[in-house]
Amino acid sequence: MATIVTAFITNINQIPFRSTEKYIELGKILLSQPIPSVCFLEKHIYTQFFADCLDKFPNTYFHMFESNENYFMDYTLQMMKFQVESDNPQKDTIGYMFTQCHKTEWIKIAIEKNPHQTTNFIWVDFGIFHMIRDDGDMALKSLEKMTKKTYDNVRIASCVDPRNECKTDIYRKISWFFAGSVFGGSSNSLLKFAAKMKTFCLNMIATRQHLMWEINIWYLLFKEDPHLFDPYPADHNISILTNY
Repeated sequence: MATIVTAFITNINQIPFRSTEKYIELGKILLSQPIPSVCFLEKHIYTQFFADCLDKFPNTYFHMFESNENYFMDYTLQMMKFQVESDNPQKDTIGYMFTQCHKTEWIKIAIEKNPHQTTNFIWVDFGIFHMIRDDGDMALKSLEKMTKKTYDNVRIASCVDPRNECKTDIYRKISWFFAGSVFGGSSNSLLKFAAKMKTFCLNMIATRQHLMWEINIWYLLFKEDPHLFDPYPADHNISILTNY
């Protein structure tokens, strides 16, 4: 059995077309399903949107988490050479990168808490239903099926075979070897993944004063230790759930 893990943090970028209310609406679909879940939220978001309707989320363990608890925040002043090639710079901010790169750390915390006593854990982006709009029923069924699967290694959605060489600047331009929105696996493999991610990111900040999208870093980690990972083919659609 697997626990779904997700998180929502506000004010990490400036994208006007996605309001907090819209994200919450999408996240509630995920958290209301009859599957074991852990959700990290800021206290004010929990109080405003969830505290008065907990009966709608009987299988969700809410963990209060403020943005300043993200360990990356201690390194903000060191990000002096942060510069990525982005067609949406309002979205791809330092705060956004810090949040994306923290996914593995939230998984680690969920494993340590393990409120549902499962052996596997699966990260699913809080706004996954923004990406999967036209396959709602199939998505819900797929989520339930996912929690009944177990994997020893890091099962991870892959848009492009990560065994291929990256032909762009992996440090500056987004590369879709991994989809980013879904990954999971056993406690042991995910804890190794989290440790490698933290070490790599802190070393990059120390040596390059820079950080980029989590999926780019995952590609570099895959190159270092491919046997840790179990990629499966997927795109930013229903396949990211059905192929898990």
